[in-house]
Amino acid sequence: MKPLALVLLVLVGSMILTSISSQVYADPQLDSLLRIANQARDNIKIRLSQLPTIPHEIAKLYKEGSAETNALAQSVAQGDVTSARQHFLAAMKVFREISSKISDTVTVDPVRPDCIPRMKEAIDRIMMAGESLKALTTKNNVNIDFTEFDNLIYSAKQHLDAKNCAEVTKALELAKQFLLDAQKKILNNKGTRPKVAQDELANMLPPPEDTTRDSKLERIKMKIQTIEEQLNSLSEKASENEVAAQWLKRAFSLIEKAKDQLDKSPDKAMRTLSEVDKIIRMIQRITH
Repeated sequence: MKPLALVLLVLVGSMILTSISSQVYADPQLDSLLRIANQARDNIKIRLSQLPTIPHEIAKLYKEGSAETNALAQSVAQGDVTSARQHFLAAMKVFREISSKISDTVTVDPVRPDCIPRMKEAIDRIMMAGESLKALTTKNNVNIDFTEFDNLIYSAKQHLDAKNCAEVTKALELAKQFLLDAQKKILNNKGTRPKVAQDELANMLPPPEDTTRDSKLERIKMKIQTIEEQLNSLSEKASENEVAAQWLKRAFSLIEKAKDQLDKSPDKAMRTLSEVDKIIRMIQRITH
């Protein structure tokens, strides 16, 4: 019986050690820290990809933060809690610094980069409307000086070449107003056939540009960026509290969801961000 008892004792001891090892490896708090660091690194990588050029200092910092994140992954795999927390805090500190530097570097255009083709089409439409209106003034013997209109179109083209969509929009709004004023003058002219002029003008004037959606999307993007910075700032305190770390992981997951919703449904993205705001307040209470 003694040999059998010894064998059973060894087996039980082996099972206990294996169980302990698995628990350490699968520590949920360490797993949360790694997920948070990876999400922060991914977010920074996306923001860097949107820059025309990446400053050397920021590129160096990103390499440093990425190295700390990789070291964190190794510590988590080894179940080294102390080392993992150190690498996590170091990585998040670097990512916060990068985020701050990107915010200082980037000047946000109130219109999205994909506005360029749309603005070009708007210029073409208003130019065509202007040419039609010039022909109509000649046809009805109405004296209107189109020099101001021509200058506005030239200005819009110059700003388009410089990829300054905000200034293009301003120039086109002024050009559009010029055409509307010219329209009134033509319709008020005694020699103009009102019905014919009204029908022609209704067809030639371009519809107003819908800049409301663009502005809303930009506001949501700015809010996402602000929330990401808030979450990065909370990461150090959250690393000391398992519950806070789980909520922080949930918040980062919702941020990614909001990004996916942004183009298809800005309103859904805003509702998702409202959830993140609540989570941030909860984390602040937990870690206070």
